[in-house]
Parts: sequence; C-alpha cells; structure tokens
Amino acid sequence: MTIRRTTQQRKKNAKEQPKFQCRDCGHSYDWHEIGANGKPFMCRCPFYTNGKFCRFLSDPQCEHFIKREVDNGTAE
Repeated sequence: MTIRRTTQQRKKNAKEQPKFQCRDCGHSYDWHEIGANGKPFMCRCPFYTNGKFCRFLSDPQCEHFIKREVDNGTAE
C-alpha cells in the first residue's frame, strides 16, 4: 500500500508539462538543420544568449513565449 500512495503523491506533485514548444513561439527564427524527415529541428531565439546559440524546436516554452499567429503560411 505504501508504494501506491507514493506513486499517487508523485503524480499529484508532478510538474505540469508546458503546452507549447519553441516551434509554436513567435520569437523563434532561422529554422535550420534539416533532419532525416526533411524538416528543420533547430532555431534561434533572441532571448537565449541573444540569439548567439541555437535551440531545439521541440524545447518547452519559456517565460518569453508568445503564440505564433501564422504557421508555414496558414493561419491557425
């Protein structure tokens, strides 16, 4: 029984996963590094070391996140 209680407590205390990723952010730019599936997987962010280093498009959203209004030319 103690194992079940511990597992239930962990589920309650688990940090909520972010809803969006860098690919959904309006600040991400310079999408590059094409993967094996033919799609980019890296980008730059002006808030991450002033755009000097890259981030993964699959990284969780940060405190500067704003929802991208247009995705690949189609409105959401």
